[in-house]
Amino acid sequence: MAQEGTTLGAIYRSVKARLMAGEFPAGDKLRPDALRDTYDVSASAMREVFLRLAHEGLLSQEEQRGFRVPEADARRLTELMDLRILLECAGAADSIRNGDVEWEAQLYAAHHKLGHIEQKMQEADDILPFIPIWTRIDWEFHDTLLSACTSATLRATHRNVYEQFRQQVVAEMSSAGFRPETVPEHAAILNAAVARDIPACQAAITAHLQTYRRDVADHQITA
Repeated sequence: MAQEGTTLGAIYRSVKARLMAGEFPAGDKLRPDALRDTYDVSASAMREVFLRLAHEGLLSQEEQRGFRVPEADARRLTELMDLRILLECAGAADSIRNGDVEWEAQLYAAHHKLGHIEQKMQEADDILPFIPIWTRIDWEFHDTLLSACTSATLRATHRNVYEQFRQQVVAEMSSAGFRPETVPEHAAILNAAVARDIPACQAAITAHLQTYRRDVADHQITA
């Protein structure tokens, strides 16, 4: 069996990535003993991972009934979207004020990776295989945008809100939130940030994330 003390962090990151990419359907029950063989650890070790994910809101824990993947909830998605806008706008403003040339270069690089994968998604007949890597690279771009923010608390809170938000988006929408408009929206955020235009960057962030409000409403009408 693997050395649990050295692998739990990697297992935690793996299960989290799978949850954010929608690999485990919303509402499904997750049992520690069902995944212990996959990760070659004990059921108690998997339960420790699940408890950490439940604390972060990525699993729900039911007393005496184990763990479940959170249900798709349009209201919760909207609340997370609004909170993410507040945090990301504040963090981006601080980053723009404090970021140096190295920050700009890292932001350009993160956007280049994101643009590459989004181009692949635009050309693909099926975007499902791209969702895990797109989720990771989308996070890298938004995290890099906030990487010069001086508040560690804001960044940690933003990360948790981002992760719960992405999980809800994947659960709520078959497109996992990807739209052709996503590409120019990310470019607008980048351009405003490197131009050191805080109002324009905040407007671009808000415009990018507000689209989910309309997308959720459209999805409910057609569902």
